[in-house]
Amino acid sequence: MGEIQEKILQTKAGFSYIIRTALPKDAKKLIKYCKEIFSEEGYLLTTSEEYNITVRDEKKFLQSYLIGEGNLAIVAEYNNDIIGFLTFHNGMRKRIKHVGTLGMTVAKDYRNQGIGKAMLSELLQWAKNNPLIEKVTLEVFETNKHAIALYKQLGFKEEGRMIKGIKINDFTYYDVIIMACFT
Repeated sequence: MGEIQEKILQTKAGFSYIIRTALPKDAKKLIKYCKEIFSEEGYLLTTSEEYNITVRDEKKFLQSYLIGEGNLAIVAEYNNDIIGFLTFHNGMRKRIKHVGTLGMTVAKDYRNQGIGKAMLSELLQWAKNNPLIEKVTLEVFETNKHAIALYKQLGFKEEGRMIKGIKINDFTYYDVIIMACFT
């Protein structure tokens, strides 16, 4: 089951927030959060015009993460608003069930406050206690230096690159760095 124990934590600025399992009842709030995040168009693959999910589909998605033995979805919440979101899913086939991939975002006004580190630490602890998961992987834009530093701090190592893996426009490309951590 993809669940964690709810925790109340403090940011570097001193305000309290909650990290907990994302639930189907969070669907509307998550859609609102994701629309805001995707409109920034910084380091994410999905663009705002590509993000067209219904509340019903989001509920199904979150429910699938609750019941999947190698899946986890976490939210960070402040004043009843979602300020961070992390998903992790493992491979579907027998030979890759031990490996999973994460995706994580933190709302712009709450970055560099330890929220991403807390969510990622929670995932790594969950993965360590999950007998199925042996390796956590991620992909990150080469230009996302803050995220890369965080991943390295928590034990992730670069495993490879997709040269020009991201195309921003006809003249701008970025490499995608592939990183992993063994649990």
